[in-house]
Amino acid sequence: MIVNAIIQHGIPVFHTSEMHLKPFLCRESACNLADIIAVYKQSKRFYIVGIEIKEWEKRVHPKMALEYLETYRPTCEYFYLAAKKFSKSTIELKDIGLFDLTRRKVIKNAEYLYPDVDFRTNLMSRIKNRIQPIKSFTK
Repeated sequence: MIVNAIIQHGIPVFHTSEMHLKPFLCRESACNLADIIAVYKQSKRFYIVGIEIKEWEKRVHPKMALEYLETYRPTCEYFYLAAKKFSKSTIELKDIGLFDLTRRKVIKNAEYLYPDVDFRTNLMSRIKNRIQPIKSFTK
């Protein structure tokens, strides 16, 4: 549902859940496993989009949103936080995309994150190992 609703980064070609973001375990990060890693294709280029899901009823506040953004930033070109409610100050944050789980739509587009080349390459290699049948898939 979420992957197909985020269309501004191209056509979804792959997604998986609970994938390690970094090539090593980082205990200082807000998380080590992405709720969803999706790959979109647009104009012969593939983009990695990270999605973190918070299904509780309370509002998501900036401190938590920024912790997740900084965890996803090194490996993903775009990052979305999906939740039922966001505080006004979370909506105003730079770079982060927001997906409303109640309305099932993007309420704020993510901005390009300029990921670390080595981290992104490592993640893309691990993604490619999961989808060997797709021959046109490249970095």
